[in-house]
Amino acid sequence: MNEQQIHDLIEKYFLGELNETEQAELRLALEAERSYRDRFRRAAAIDAQLRHYWNEDIGEDENSRPFLPSEASSRVSSSSESERLEPRLPVTASRQPIDARWLTIAAAASLIAVVGVLSSGVWKASSESTVAQSQPESTTTPQSVDDEPVTQNSSEVAWLVTGYNHRFNEGLSPQNKSFEKGDYELTEGSITLRFDSGVDVSIEAPARFTVVDSLRMKMDAGRARAIVPETGHGFVIQTPTADVEDLGTEFGVYVSEEQDVELHVFAGEVNVHTANLPSRRIQEDTAVHLTSVGTKHLSSTDDVAFTTRSKIGYQRWLADSTARREDPSTLLYFDFEPDADAPTLLRDRSQSGLDIDGQIQGCIWATGRWPNKGALLLERAGDRVELDVPGAFDALTISGWIQVNRFDQALQAFFNTRDWQSGEHHWNIQRNGGMSVGVSHAYTIHSAQKKVPLGRWTHLVASIDAQKKEATYYIDGELAQQRQWEKTTSLAFGPCTIGAFGTTVADPAAAHSDEQASAGESSLRVESVRYNRELRGRIDELAIFAGAFSAEQVKELYEVGNGFD
Repeated sequence: MNEQQIHDLIEKYFLGELNETEQAELRLALEAERSYRDRFRRAAAIDAQLRHYWNEDIGEDENSRPFLPSEASSRVSSSSESERLEPRLPVTASRQPIDARWLTIAAAASLIAVVGVLSSGVWKASSESTVAQSQPESTTTPQSVDDEPVTQNSSEVAWLVTGYNHRFNEGLSPQNKSFEKGDYELTEGSITLRFDSGVDVSIEAPARFTVVDSLRMKMDAGRARAIVPETGHGFVIQTPTADVEDLGTEFGVYVSEEQDVELHVFAGEVNVHTANLPSRRIQEDTAVHLTSVGTKHLSSTDDVAFTTRSKIGYQRWLADSTARREDPSTLLYFDFEPDADAPTLLRDRSQSGLDIDGQIQGCIWATGRWPNKGALLLERAGDRVELDVPGAFDALTISGWIQVNRFDQALQAFFNTRDWQSGEHHWNIQRNGGMSVGVSHAYTIHSAQKKVPLGRWTHLVASIDAQKKEATYYIDGELAQQRQWEKTTSLAFGPCTIGAFGTTVADPAAAHSDEQASAGESSLRVESVRYNRELRGRIDELAIFAGAFSAEQVKELYEVGNGFD
């Protein structure tokens, strides 16, 4: 993506004019390039400044402000009235002295939590931005890492959204996933906390810290990286030598055991407050030592030294991926990492001995669920992966991640066997996002009770037990459909295709005539394969496991692969 394209996408985002495909493109671009994220933040800052100008210097009639259209609001994850975007400001003649393009941007959606919305998908509305000392405690019920509600009492101001191999010192540990006000010591691993203000703070062990309130924490030792949406403006990290106050930013703080303090501002700005000294504003792409008598500039910021929620998620998934590909029950495992020596092969990384490499036809190697993770992009007619899975199975589980960019066909193929032989499995996505799945001569399901969304990485699982004659399908770890059948059949694949459906057709023109056959010559039936139902989107990490997974196993599989936000 070039500079003009990202500029156009960002502008259309604030205008509320992005279609579903463009939303997906923008999100992927922001995930992949920090410079694009910085540009987006600057656009949001201009939006904020112009809205302030409009409110303070010109004024407005609240009753005349139309709300955002539903299609614009849908780009932000929202489940309640408290999470609704703020209204759109009207563009009037009185605003003409300001550049018209940015006036239009300012008239678009509210002051969104740039990183919070685009990285984590979580929005917490706030009517105003306040300093930590005056921020009232929120009664909002947060969402945990697995999207289950976390019961929060008045003293709980943060909760765990992701973690990897994390352990706490006994007596300085949280209650489950909720963090009350108080002291904590992380002895191993890494975690990401989400404060009730919407701020994400990623912490690496060893670390000692204190949760003060929804807009304030204290670092006594260790590394912490804060990603601050607009709802969290004014968030403060206290250190032994200075307090670091957010001004709409992403920054990291390191406190050594010797109380040496470093500040790295990755985006935006911060204010540094030191006793008996004037406040100092530190700009983005700046790293400094913080001392009681001032600041000392470092050569550059160190992005790698500070973890993020995405990095923690990738680390956790990578460990799980290594274990699963080495598990003897894993029959097939595509991690969708390209092989430099064979770029048209999709390597089977399992240790099953079946060696079921896939042959890539068309497709483009692209970014997967993490910026450093591979995937295949399928956009053109005929884009697919062909493979041949031998054997018959009494029970198995199929797991895969897809991102559908558009629904322009009645059916889009995810993973299908060729033709319709007994016991062969077919898996398609309907135009409405529902499933169309089945096993030949056993059952067929057409359901839209739970749908595959557009433009978002989605986890699909089929758990099929031919002995029990029961099939269960899941979307993002949640039950989507279940079916039982009567006829006994084994499960099989044979020739099959990822991202398209292939049908074997005979070529009558190439066959010998009946007269030739009756004359004693062998009849030759030439066959070809016709492909349709092509997927329009990306595929990442597909696996087949022996045995039918339980709901708990499916949930675990989803959670360990979902730390990419």
